[in-house]
Amino acid sequence: MLEGAEFEPSEKDRAEVARERFLSSHRAIAACAREFGRLAEEAVDRAGALRLELMIEEEPELRQTPERCIVQIGPAALTMAWLRGPLDSLADGRLLVIAWQGTIARRRFTERPERLNAPRAVQTAVSIWEESFLASADDEATWKWQSEGDASQRYSSAELATHFIDQTRTALQLRATA
Repeated sequence: MLEGAEFEPSEKDRAEVARERFLSSHRAIAACAREFGRLAEEAVDRAGALRLELMIEEEPELRQTPERCIVQIGPAALTMAWLRGPLDSLADGRLLVIAWQGTIARRRFTERPERLNAPRAVQTAVSIWEESFLASADDEATWKWQSEGDASQRYSSAELATHFIDQTRTALQLRATA
């Protein structure tokens, strides 16, 4: 005779079901949008501190749409994008972050250039590093961004912005000494 205890789901199984149930809900889509916004704001705040630290003249520039964000920090940029999965569920989506050497966000002119029809120099941005993250949460209060490559690395939006800026600082310092 089989015992009923064998069919009782483990704590780990229950947690995974709760995570999948939340991430497939409409509440999770709204929570992801809010967390993505927090991540972008935190990245701009930390980029401002990096600008002062590295004595970069230009203010950090933010270009944001609901699922895309560019933070231009002088000679470097961060791009963040929420990539929806084939099922259009957060459970199969990815946050892709790429750091660039070069200009991604075009500078806005504050004054008229001397020659309007003069050709502009084209700079190609080069990728410095990239990482992808998964949404990981049982509810909005427990939201974390989990590294796709290492499930043990989980970050709040503020922690993840700090992580990105730290990596960008290191990359900029290495490029400056090269």
